[in-house]
Amino acid sequence: MGQILIISDSHYMPKNKLLKFINQFDSLKAVIHCGDIYIGYQPGDLSINCPLYMCKGNNDFADIPRILHFEIDGKRFVITHGNMYQYAYNPLALKELLEDYPADIICFGHTHIPFLYKENDLMIINPGSLSLGRSYPRHNTYALYDTLTDEIHFFDIQDNQEVFIQIKRD
Repeated sequence: MGQILIISDSHYMPKNKLLKFINQFDSLKAVIHCGDIYIGYQPGDLSINCPLYMCKGNNDFADIPRILHFEIDGKRFVITHGNMYQYAYNPLALKELLEDYPADIICFGHTHIPFLYKENDLMIINPGSLSLGRSYPRHNTYALYDTLTDEIHFFDIQDNQEVFIQIKRD
């Protein structure tokens, strides 16, 4: 399996707790963090056994990019926190990024609410927040994406139980 852990908005979660959470997964292909990492985060702070892709959130002060574009297993990703241009509150506007960053999957954060949009060969994902969920009912969530099956699932960090997310479609 080519599983990718997608997380965002860990905010006040201490570094050791975030590392413990990430390291509970045995064979990740990569970890994507969509910003608002934790207070005082600096590049290189998080040592994990797979590639780590991160972008800057509105509460991050480290020298990391606001938008990051990369490929994993033939899938093109673009990640941004979502606070720029109010993208997080109008997620379909994130399609504008495709002009400069061709992608199959766009990941963002900022709202602390899980979100999934599918249109043909495009997926837009907000994994929610690891520590300050704002969904109803309230869940602190993360997502696992499988590059082989092209499936995405959302989970509650407290019990690792799957959380139902309504898929938005055009």
